[in-house]
Amino acid sequence: MPAHIHAKDGDVADNVVICGDPARVEALSKLLDSRKVINTNRGFLAYTGRFNGKIVTIATHGIGQPSVAIVIEELAQLGAKNMIRLGTCGGLDPDLKVGDFAIATGATYSYGGTVTQYIGASLSGLALATAPNFELTRRLAAELESMKVKFIFTNTYSSDSFYSLKDDMARELAAYGNKIVEMEVATLFMLGSIKKIKTASLLVVSDNVIKHTKLFSHEELEERVTLAGKAVLGAITKI
Repeated sequence: MPAHIHAKDGDVADNVVICGDPARVEALSKLLDSRKVINTNRGFLAYTGRFNGKIVTIATHGIGQPSVAIVIEELAQLGAKNMIRLGTCGGLDPDLKVGDFAIATGATYSYGGTVTQYIGASLSGLALATAPNFELTRRLAAELESMKVKFIFTNTYSSDSFYSLKDDMARELAAYGNKIVEMEVATLFMLGSIKKIKTASLLVVSDNVIKHTKLFSHEELEERVTLAGKAVLGAITKI
């Protein structure tokens, strides 16, 4: 049994959706048939059930790259093979509005911290390019298109700090093609590459960093996140 996710062999499906907020996991689990709780330890709430007849797990990953690394590692130990992060993000493009959808096509990160601790300095000083699995990302886009839901493709910046992003850095990140910012995708994509897990991520814009808009809460975004959840569950059960 892993150190943090106290689930047994067979409890975790091949196909897993991960979210930072346990309240979001609880809400999305209601989309599953025959759901059962497989973990509550350390606040990492997780359910396994069926969506369109296919077994799927929805699990909490917490906040930040160290936390998501622990959860991905332990879900992999328990048999996860395909993984989509569903979460929220800040907009770095002034045209992005609260509730907009973004599929991450890659993740920028600050050299150091969790990602670098995994890969070390063995690449002659080059920073690892973190990217999702193309097949799973394509499936996610196709699911949204079939639902007639608009979305963008973009690189994200995976920050190690929620409050430290200053205006000048936000503008620089945007200039380099990062239209959104969040805190976990770089580690998801990095560990997916290392551990041969197919990964993808769908993010819902919760505020616009460039325009200093209000940060919308889980409750205020519930309708949009539920719609995103249906797309993510549809995509991961068709891989």
